[in-house]
Amino acid sequence: MDGLWWKVILLRLNLRDQNYKEGFEMDRVDHNRMVKRLFMVLSGWILGGTLVFSQNHPVAIVQKEAYFPMKEVCLLDSPFQTLQQKGKEYLLWLNPDSLLHFYRIEAGLSSKAEPYAGWESQDVWGAGPLRGGFLGFYLSSVSMMYQSTGDKELLRRLKYVLKELKLCQEAGKDGFLLGVKDGRKLFREVASGKIKTNNPTVHGAWAPVYLINKMLLGLAAAYTQCDLKEALPMLIRLADWFGYQVLDKLTDEQIQQLLVCEHGSINESYVEAYELTGQERFLGWALRLNDRAMWVPLSEGKDILFGWHANTQIPKFTGFHKYYMFTGDQRFLTAAINFWDIVTQNHTWVIGGNSTGEHFFSKKEFIERMLHISGPETCNSVNMLRLTESLFSQQPDATKAAYYERTLFNHILSAYDPVKGMCCYFTSMRPGHYRIYASRDSSFWCCGHTGLESPAKLGKFIYSHKVTNVHEEEEIRVNLFIPSALSWHEGGVELIQRNRIPESEQVDFALNLKKKQKLVLRIRKPDWTDKATFMINGKEEQPLLGSDGYWIIDRVWERKNVITLRLPMHIYTENLIGTDRYIALLYGPYVLAGRMGTENLPATFWGKMNNTAMNEIEMTKIPAFRESAKQIPAHVKAVLEGNTLKFSINLKGYENIVLEPFYKVHFERYAVYWPVVH
Repeated sequence: MDGLWWKVILLRLNLRDQNYKEGFEMDRVDHNRMVKRLFMVLSGWILGGTLVFSQNHPVAIVQKEAYFPMKEVCLLDSPFQTLQQKGKEYLLWLNPDSLLHFYRIEAGLSSKAEPYAGWESQDVWGAGPLRGGFLGFYLSSVSMMYQSTGDKELLRRLKYVLKELKLCQEAGKDGFLLGVKDGRKLFREVASGKIKTNNPTVHGAWAPVYLINKMLLGLAAAYTQCDLKEALPMLIRLADWFGYQVLDKLTDEQIQQLLVCEHGSINESYVEAYELTGQERFLGWALRLNDRAMWVPLSEGKDILFGWHANTQIPKFTGFHKYYMFTGDQRFLTAAINFWDIVTQNHTWVIGGNSTGEHFFSKKEFIERMLHISGPETCNSVNMLRLTESLFSQQPDATKAAYYERTLFNHILSAYDPVKGMCCYFTSMRPGHYRIYASRDSSFWCCGHTGLESPAKLGKFIYSHKVTNVHEEEEIRVNLFIPSALSWHEGGVELIQRNRIPESEQVDFALNLKKKQKLVLRIRKPDWTDKATFMINGKEEQPLLGSDGYWIIDRVWERKNVITLRLPMHIYTENLIGTDRYIALLYGPYVLAGRMGTENLPATFWGKMNNTAMNEIEMTKIPAFRESAKQIPAHVKAVLEGNTLKFSINLKGYENIVLEPFYKVHFERYAVYWPVVH
């Protein structure tokens, strides 16, 4: 066994129970721009295969599926559109000069505004603040939100922040661009080889490599999403500074020691720098930044996740997969696939989230962990969706899309309060508990970081298309049932989707083309329906179901087409992992939550430094089912009140409990899991 790997494992196991944080990175580049860059970097690219320059040069793996630019997907009336609007409002509320405060200070420039409170500037767990940590997320969020909404004020602010960051970088003259206090001194100490690492600090500073990663990803988003060319030289200078001034002065073992501290997806950032520039030094640094403690055992199919801080690990695997895509090293693909399988099968709650107290745990502990007041972090789910997007682009199938749907509809959508649109940190799975949310100016938790980005990219995964060459027919996938309009300019296709799930079982598509043409339309068969029916241009049909779990409609289409899909829904149950003593109730794609009242709730639901809902109630107040899981759905009755679908349970103890989709239940106690007495 590799000696270094064991050293890293032992070191981290000694540190695993300390709390530390992680966030979410930027959205992927749109297909067209990626293709252009790959042609630039990989001259002679062959679609549908791989290209090897020489024995010692990288290999490019061509993806099978691509996402549409977010500007081509417009959300229509739905809870997702509402969430996107709330996210945009918050981005416009934030003062860029407050977010720039620490960058100007570290560059020797005067500040233009006071910094925000919370994790942005206050001490957290004795690790200090994440000084300036929010700004990288702000860059990527504003970039994606501009793509999604076209709001020019967002673009104006983005350009302003880039101009200010350029001044900061130029003032320093060496490429350094961070808000970390005495950052240059800190990294000189690291480069000397005297590395003092624990979780969550390096030389007493909270996660400084993580902050580099977020700034690189934010700059990349500004460049790729908004074509702001000034962002790329800044990205290159920062990446070179860290590479030449720190990484090149450390041995491989010392870098692995540095990676003990949370570092986000710094490996992904360096692969992306290679993707954007074609300069192989970035790929070389990316290799050294791949965390051996994770990719080695996961490439061997081992579930070693017990005890590890969950969200520290997840972004690494997006980086591993991206590294594989540009090198062809199969070990990293295997690690990413195995990790996704293990997390989704062994470590995931019914809402799609994972972990409690920020850590992975074994399958046999789900009952115990369910009783905790913490529950899955929002940022865990955000990063798992990013990994799903990455893996899906290489191998699209309904299994990955179903996980994406479960998590987006039930964890992400439910994590934002309906008044201010602020993100919660923990979503407790404890029956009868509640949530608190970030405040606008006094929290800046890691889940607030990642939560900043999610509303901007809600349209990304709804549709995708096959990467084709000139000899292949065009193909569109419908991955999610979210009201939206796709305007695929390159393909001359408009696809409008309308539905009111769960209030209605009907999904309507209008497919409009510039001319009669052949097009393959793939629509995902949800695992929550059966006996679906199709009406295509007024005629009932039953499309073929492909091996990937998608219905296939392959034909020459008229210029105007109407597709009506009926997806029968029913109440069904899902056991808590590892036991039949607790069950959850679901209807269609939605997890149902019981409204459990307002006993002993706090004065405010918006926290500052505190990120955990603390006020418990006794579990004895949660009614128990005394029926088998198979019998329970028959006792759940649907009631349509106006345009709102609600449910009741016709059993003793449940007389006053109303069930609704989890995302609708806020500012009160809820139950997602219910005890079952046999």
